[in-house]
Amino acid sequence: MPPSRTTLARAGLVVAGLLIGVLLAEVLARAIAPDAAADLLFDAPSNAPAGMYMADEKLGWSPSPGFRGTLRSLGYSVPIAFNQLGHRGQEPTGTGGWLVLGDSFTLAAQVRESDTFVARLRSVGHTTHNAGADGYSTWHGRVRYQRAQQQLQPDGVLLVYFLGNDPGDDERFSGGMHMLPGATHGEPLPALVGNPVEAFFAQRSYIYGQLRVWMRRRALAAGSGDLHTTDKWRAELQAFTTSGQGKLQQVLNRGSRRALRELRDDVRRGGGRLVVALAPPAFVIDANRRAATFSLVGLDPATADVDAPAGLLTAELRHLGIANCDLTDPLRAAHAAEPSEALYFTYDGHWTAAGHAVVADALAACIQ
Repeated sequence: MPPSRTTLARAGLVVAGLLIGVLLAEVLARAIAPDAAADLLFDAPSNAPAGMYMADEKLGWSPSPGFRGTLRSLGYSVPIAFNQLGHRGQEPTGTGGWLVLGDSFTLAAQVRESDTFVARLRSVGHTTHNAGADGYSTWHGRVRYQRAQQQLQPDGVLLVYFLGNDPGDDERFSGGMHMLPGATHGEPLPALVGNPVEAFFAQRSYIYGQLRVWMRRRALAAGSGDLHTTDKWRAELQAFTTSGQGKLQQVLNRGSRRALRELRDDVRRGGGRLVVALAPPAFVIDANRRAATFSLVGLDPATADVDAPAGLLTAELRHLGIANCDLTDPLRAAHAAEPSEALYFTYDGHWTAAGHAVVADALAACIQ
């Protein structure tokens, strides 16, 4: 016997009630501030769509030339386009200008291309080419320069060096880069989040975001989280403590020093000049994020010395004769002037459009 109209009406009301409840809960989840270390715990960069990168026998992975797609996560939905050189943005119309190297802070997949510091530099008269890519080290940047040098003949190279993990990445990749097991050179790589349902909610639901952050914090506190990730975070954060400077100097000696020197020599041979911009993590700029971030891996926030890594890198760059600028002070001043205007995304940890505007102004003065 088919259901009566009354039964169907009641079922419809139940479904409508559930949908309204979910929508209200989603609104509430957006209004409640998440864990101050949500940028680490949420792991937004894992949302890169399938095919955005391809296997590369020399780099391990590289942006897929001609790729068009959309990167979604909590706080943004951004179109991504790579030209035939695998650089973000349109095809170059000439040679010269600045080749901009670096990791996800350079690629800036969290904001529209026109809002990136690379495009903003272009708008004030600098020719720029965005050769950044997620997860890249200085070693990756050197290969990207070598590949682009003949076609673009850049007058200058701007490397954005992320103080949060570039020291460790330079040490890790000092022996060379390798493709993922089973990957074939030139073939597109799948999305990192293999479960489509999980990917859908990770890109759109603040309820899911709050829950994911809470569960990962709880797992780490109980010692049942990903120990490899926890150890990596602790090693990176240790560099921002009073007791971590000796260890950081050893890491720099084993990785970044040689990587920066070899990139410098390549650029000089190519007739250009190299400038390195030091990019600080969000907790260096926003003190509210600091305690939550340090306690996440069992470090005492009272031992923090958040400006020490920039000091060590600046000394290293001066020793190598490389022009440099530290982005910490401009970002810190902008945050102090407008604390309510986020310079870093909450669930992501990369610069917002407002952050890119500050960085672009600082870099325009620096490279001038």
